[in-house]
Amino acid sequence: MADTTLQDKIDGFLDSAMKKFVIRDYERAIQDLKAAEMLDKENPEILYNIGVSYCRMGLDRSAIEYFNKVLKLKQSFIDSVMVKKLLAYALIRLKNYPESLDILQQVLQMLPSDTAALNMKGYCLEAQGRFDDALQVYASIIEHERDNYNAYNSIAYIVSKAGGDPAKALKYARIAYDANNNNPAYIDTMGYVYLKMGKDDLARQYFTRALEKAPLSEEIKKHIIECEKKYSS
Repeated sequence: MADTTLQDKIDGFLDSAMKKFVIRDYERAIQDLKAAEMLDKENPEILYNIGVSYCRMGLDRSAIEYFNKVLKLKQSFIDSVMVKKLLAYALIRLKNYPESLDILQQVLQMLPSDTAALNMKGYCLEAQGRFDDALQVYASIIEHERDNYNAYNSIAYIVSKAGGDPAKALKYARIAYDANNNNPAYIDTMGYVYLKMGKDDLARQYFTRALEKAPLSEEIKKHIIECEKKYSS
């Protein structure tokens, strides 16, 4: 009878937490989940959802702590691949690219064509300045998914950033942009490609539109500053 009562309490906290999670009240969801954790410290569902809640709140170090707790459990019904991808994502946000790459490699050994893991791997490599390796990863994504426009966009940006073939960069940027010309990242890349081609007026037009779509984007603001410096020099 005592075990049943304990499980009922845990289920009650979990149910309450999930209702708060749905409405994005992650702080109060964590309060319920922490109460459940006090009753069962090795419950994978509790630990996983605490990690996800922290991740949604941008508290990546805490999220990492809980994702690692899930992965260290001897038995868990939570998909370890899913946990590792979330762990890699949190590490990326902390700019810990080497450790994220290690985790992603574990995922890709099990699922070589997992495009989410490949996209994160490409991002990590690009962030480390390993442009050739990143381009290979994004090219492999397109081989698996011909309509993965994020990969086209990434290739276009990296080729331009690395001083590569402008015609190739524009071709790939255009593929992504034509697929979704309201995506601020794709608009920004079009601007960046034109900036590197010396077409500053066109670049400015795309950057302005991109910023209208994503006014808080530091990346777009940085590109606008780069464009203005070039224009005024």
